[in-house]
Amino acid sequence: MTTLDVRTMEPRVRHETIFGRLDELATGETLRLVNDHDPAPLRYQLDATRPGHFQWEYVEQGPVEWAIDITSRARVVDARPTLAAGGEPFAEIMDAAAQVGDGEVLVVYAPFEPVPLEGVLGEQGFTYAAEDIGGGDWRVTFSRG
Repeated sequence: MTTLDVRTMEPRVRHETIFGRLDELATGETLRLVNDHDPAPLRYQLDATRPGHFQWEYVEQGPVEWAIDITSRARVVDARPTLAAGGEPFAEIMDAAAQVGDGEVLVVYAPFEPVPLEGVLGEQGFTYAAEDIGGGDWRVTFSRG
């Protein structure tokens, strides 16, 4: 587990720094966030932009210091670069799906809703939530049913 203490950072760079560190976490890794106030707005932002990606657990709740363990529970495959280069991301996605454990999710980013993939993984016991995230891009979160 690594710790990120943002109390001395300028407020305008905190969220950008935190999101950068969280996006670097491998599945199952935890970042302990230390702050001078309850970062509940950060949690809402995470839930809105990366739904299902993280588990949030308060370790300390003020009044001077808040500590939160944020654990990555997502295996993320961004198929957009592969598809843009003319490649086929199916094998990579299926490899990631095979590694999804209890309490984890598979998140696939694509430049279209991957309806055939939803069907294939549905036959393997996954449920999914597809969301148009703008610009023609989609985020599909798969969970074991």
